[in-house]
Amino acid sequence: MADMIRAALDVGLKEIAFTDHFDQFDESLRRPKYNAAVYFETLDVCRAEFEAGGITIRAGVEVGEPHLSADIVQPVLEKYPYDVVLGSLHFVEGLSMSDATFFQKYPVHEAMKRYFGEMAQMVRKGGFDILAHLDFPKRRAYKVYGRFDLREFETEVREVWQACIETGIGIEINTAGLRHDVNQLHPTVEALTWYWEMGGEILTIGSDAHRPADIGAGTNTALEVALLAGFDSVTCFEQRQPTKRLSIVPIL
Repeated sequence: MADMIRAALDVGLKEIAFTDHFDQFDESLRRPKYNAAVYFETLDVCRAEFEAGGITIRAGVEVGEPHLSADIVQPVLEKYPYDVVLGSLHFVEGLSMSDATFFQKYPVHEAMKRYFGEMAQMVRKGGFDILAHLDFPKRRAYKVYGRFDLREFETEVREVWQACIETGIGIEINTAGLRHDVNQLHPTVEALTWYWEMGGEILTIGSDAHRPADIGAGTNTALEVALLAGFDSVTCFEQRQPTKRLSIVPIL
């Protein structure tokens, strides 16, 4: 965590949120079980060491498939003082969106309709603050199908956006897709424009960095695309509430 903060300071970030994965498919993802107590102990140490240097460190978590594990997740979220909770969908029908199996089972349109249908259900159930990487499966789908165009799923994406707007759940521009073969933001400018046109307002940006070298990567691109989609600000979270909007000014 300290290394990530140093990297954030090096690229000029004023705020960082650590959103460790809290998943129920740990063996498939080869990740250790999430331990909130250890997380907050480490966070407190880092806040004491680094926040005087001008960076705000937010407590976050990324919950995988929150609609399927509320009985496990919600007690943890209620016990600890999180600033922001992401909700993500990494598995559909028990199959990982990072593996080729799901996409070999279905043609692209069927696969993505099943994915977005599950995501809409997840959003409507709620329990989190920001929907993470809307079109996460395209990282693997692009390799399997040789192409991926989110515009082909406008109806399904708009259904997800409508669920977000109705439940007050925000969205993110996730830059990790730029570091994969598909070389696209999550989501694309078209999908962000649909969200803005529908009245969506809560927009955040995350680099989804799993290593220090990726901290803040793609932030300028995300800000430029947000402007193109119609946004003039991004939202910050504190104590699980959208607290302020920052005017979009490229910083990296």
